Amino acid sequence: MKKLLLAATVATLAMNAAQAAPTLYGKLNVTLDQIDKNGFKDESVTKINSNASRIGVKGEEKLTNTLSAVYLAEWQLNADSEDKDGKELTQRNRFVGLKSDGVATLKIGKFDSYLKTAAGNNQDIFNDHNELDMTAILAGEDRLNNVIGFETDKKLLGGLAFNIMFQQGEQNETTKDKDGKTIPQDNSASGQKGSRNGFGDGVSTSLTYENKDIGLNAAVAGNFAVASKYNAYGLSGVYTDAVRVTGSLDLSQVGAEGLVFGGLWQTAKPTDDTLVGYKGLKENAFGVTAAYIIPSTPVKLKAEYISAKTEVDGLEDRKNDLYGVGADYNINKQARFYGVVAQQKIDWQKDNNKKTVIGLGMEYNF
Repeated sequence: MKKLLLAATVATLAMNAAQAAPTLYGKLNVTLDQIDKNGFKDESVTKINSNASRIGVKGEEKLTNTLSAVYLAEWQLNADSEDKDGKELTQRNRFVGLKSDGVATLKIGKFDSYLKTAAGNNQDIFNDHNELDMTAILAGEDRLNNVIGFETDKKLLGGLAFNIMFQQGEQNETTKDKDGKTIPQDNSASGQKGSRNGFGDGVSTSLTYENKDIGLNAAVAGNFAVASKYNAYGLSGVYTDAVRVTGSLDLSQVGAEGLVFGGLWQTAKPTDDTLVGYKGLKENAFGVTAAYIIPSTPVKLKAEYISAKTEVDGLEDRKNDLYGVGADYNINKQARFYGVVAQQKIDWQKDNNKKTVIGLGMEYNF
């Protein structure tokens, strides 16, 4: 009897341990890139790029029949070398939360804004590539600290989902001037008046729709008082209001097997027009993509064009374009070899205004 009880206890513990065990996941995405006019200077360089390779742990643990605890912690892994600060691991998304099955998830931590995630794989087809990611063109590609996020399950409303996150600025209400005098905190030099010391100093939200029967994915998203960057002027940490509309259509359902088109439009400007020297700052951008899986082969062809125009009162508009093509050879769901040819062009520089990239790489997911 004692042996039977011991065996049952061991089996129960093993089952509980298996249920509680987190999932280890990640990917290595390494390319050999030849870059002409690197940094828009008269120089060429050959690089090994790690392209946001990452490793993480995640899990979901049942608390009741319908309620679960969820968690994720992810680090960027620099497979080729340390980063510029000498680090091999840097923070990416991380959160803990509660999930109600089929209803919604509440998360707390640090993770991508919903404006950023509104652009899926078919609208951001060179995502993570060091030289081709649309982060180099667009405002709004941000990961937010100190956030609470709420996400409805897309099955709840037939493919329609609502997401909203609130960012806490965690800033002191007052600061000191150069003479040591206490004054109210103000972010006017960063695009927002007043202090950031309350609930929801920044807000990111999206409304998404997915319908696999017709191959449609669509989203409208917004950031409000969220720090972002304007690449045309090298500005970062600017509190910004932005709106993004994006979508993709898989034409397999109408007989064009393997053909997918994607598109994106957005506009962004500082929350308050307070930036000295950048009055009227505004960025308007759009992008179009196409992908085609050649029938009965492991080959996927891809193309992308993204363009952003940045305006400032009294100055000429600045235009930033990114265009490229690529081909994937998918070994299986985990591994692929790929090649890219792309160019980024800026129009506010007379010489060396085109950067060209030719790359070969391998990605492995685990």
